[in-house]
Amino acid sequence: MEFNQFWGIFGLLLGASGGLFGLWWGRKKAAKNRGLDERHASITIKSFASAWKITLVSMYILFALLIFDVEMAAGQLLGILLLIHLTGWAVSVFYFNFKF
Repeated sequence: MEFNQFWGIFGLLLGASGGLFGLWWGRKKAAKNRGLDERHASITIKSFASAWKITLVSMYILFALLIFDVEMAAGQLLGILLLIHLTGWAVSVFYFNFKF
């Protein structure tokens, strides 16, 4: 294992643990302020659904790019899809928070 691979695995583990800690801490603070109500549940469900629809559209666009001979590696495609999915989820959470 090379040194760069070690840093890559370390970054993945640190990012996942930081994300889980942020999720736990945010839910703990929201429960303390009575923020985990039916409005929160409705916004969460709608934002998950919207994020998957955005991801599906981006998958079709990426498939179209592959048909037109745009070469991308599997890692690049997965990274793009993950970035689009998480960005779509975050944007839809903000959108539904301001809408409702």
